[in-house]
Amino acid sequence: MKYVLGLVFMALICFCLILFWPTNEADTVNINIENRNIFSEGEPKQSISSASNLITNNDDKRNEVMTSEYKVLEKERGVLKQRLARLKHHMWGLKFEKNKAKEMSEILLNAHRLIKNPNMLGAFSDTESIRDETMKVKFANKSLDRITEIILQKKQDNN
Repeated sequence: MKYVLGLVFMALICFCLILFWPTNEADTVNINIENRNIFSEGEPKQSISSASNLITNNDDKRNEVMTSEYKVLEKERGVLKQRLARLKHHMWGLKFEKNKAKEMSEILLNAHRLIKNPNMLGAFSDTESIRDETMKVKFANKSLDRITEIILQKKQDNN
């Protein structure tokens, strides 16, 4: 048992020495100089810098498009939030049948779910996912028309 413990301890010491032993900085400088020499021919360096400029420009354009799409999504969310608040105001004090109340509850919960914890801009990978989310919000807003009809019908029945 003592021998096994000694062997494990020696392996641990060797591992730590190998892992944390300082490197020779001259080797890393030589590697960096060799890499610079590869790209110092002129043409390849320019093509690499132009490619990085294109990537940067594409990223900037992509970011602008995504930001504009996200602003549209935020406007649609605001409209949905206002409409939910108005419907809540109009529903105050009204009693509904069980099946209609269940239908209304499902629609309102689905709409509220989109507003409760909205995805921020960084949660979307591309403009298509932002457009999909916008379509979900528009659909939820459109589905609130059914609740408006039920409320109007209930108010007419009460009068």
